[in-house]
Amino acid sequence: MGSRKTQLTVAVIGCGTLGTAIAAGILDPKDNKAYEIKRLVCTVGTESSQRRVETVFANHRSRLTVFTAEHNVSAVQEADVVLLAFKPFKRAEVFEVPGFKEALRDKVIISIMAGITTSELSRLSFGEQAVSKGEASLQSVRAMPNMAARIREAVTLYTSTPGTSKENIDFASWVFSQVGEAYPIPEKSFDICAVLVGCAGSLLLLAIDGLLDAAVAEGVRRPEVQNLVVNSAIGMMKLVPAGDHPGVLREKIASPGGCSIRALMELEKLGVRSAFTSAILAAAEKSKNMSSTR
Repeated sequence: MGSRKTQLTVAVIGCGTLGTAIAAGILDPKDNKAYEIKRLVCTVGTESSQRRVETVFANHRSRLTVFTAEHNVSAVQEADVVLLAFKPFKRAEVFEVPGFKEALRDKVIISIMAGITTSELSRLSFGEQAVSKGEASLQSVRAMPNMAARIREAVTLYTSTPGTSKENIDFASWVFSQVGEAYPIPEKSFDICAVLVGCAGSLLLLAIDGLLDAAVAEGVRRPEVQNLVVNSAIGMMKLVPAGDHPGVLREKIASPGGCSIRALMELEKLGVRSAFTSAILAAAEKSKNMSSTR
């Protein structure tokens, strides 16, 4: 890929929720100076999903093709870049289809399969023997966006296989920058950071749901206070990257004899802080083990 505006064909294999969000970002990019998606080829599991994707991208019909999964090989063959967006437990099923591995050769591969390392991606593409002998050479990027890609406010972490060119890494960074912010990270830190990006939001949503339950218990309808709670939480969270440490902020809010300190004391009594820590560590351990579960 050169420095001038490059026209590319991208295949999205397993175009579910995240795959659709990323595809939407690159079809209608915030930054279209360097790259242009000439054609998008998507594959999905069912005919109903095929209709869904065609409907979502109705405005881009002239450069969109949507196949069902039995056409994965031909979709990859047509592409310059392949986004692997299917669930990680399906990887053996997808890679074992005759011709799929061969079709991936000389392609740029971007994988958003949770927990799948770059070495596992190389093994899937070339086989264990080729990887162990150092014969595998894959231009690939492993990434983990979160669900906020749907509204283009995702945080995406990415890392690459050794030998992946700067041009290909730059393209992957561009892809994820269209749906939010993209950050390179060493693979040794990937599992813990990925679950922080991918799981922390769901844990915070659980906390917000608990706060709303309290409102309902006090006689207030959930829809009446949902936006108040969510927007309040978003505002407070934005103070952290602005330079305030979470612990310092907490102390500023919890004035002596006030409501906040009583609520915080109750949470500490219930072990909420350590519960959050344990939850993330458990998720990170699951992520580390996913590449070895075949």
